[in-house]
Amino acid sequence: MHEPDQPLTGSLTASDEAFEQRVLRYLRSLADPCAPPVGAGSFLLLYASADEVVVWFEPSAEHQRPPGEVLIPCALLANAWETLTNTGLLDLPALQFIAGGMAGAHWLLALLALLPGVRVSPEPLALIWEAPTPSPSPVRGRGEPESGGHDCW
Repeated sequence: MHEPDQPLTGSLTASDEAFEQRVLRYLRSLADPCAPPVGAGSFLLLYASADEVVVWFEPSAEHQRPPGEVLIPCALLANAWETLTNTGLLDLPALQFIAGGMAGAHWLLALLALLPGVRVSPEPLALIWEAPTPSPSPVRGRGEPESGGHDCW
């Protein structure tokens, strides 16, 4: 997906703890088929590792690519995630640059659009990051232990 002679923006790698916790863990929790925000068909997440995310693509029309696995390198997904969360906006040309082509850009868009806090703007096509607000802490009664903290989006 990415051309070796094109530089990646940012320095986040797929081994970054925040990326693992906020992106890969969330993607692993998805059990149902997903519809991409652009195009047609559906995909099912097969697995998400620190190296790659693999989905099964199911076309909805004969003119589309045949059904099968699609591999998305996590280095590209992590780079797109970092750019999105740092700038608040990631348009299609930026995704295309990160991915090294339009097909890769559409897969990055499809995966990132699934994440909490990410919204798709249809015109011009872009991802918008709106950090989710943390849930308020539940009120504890006297003598109740404090619950263990968890990362809220």
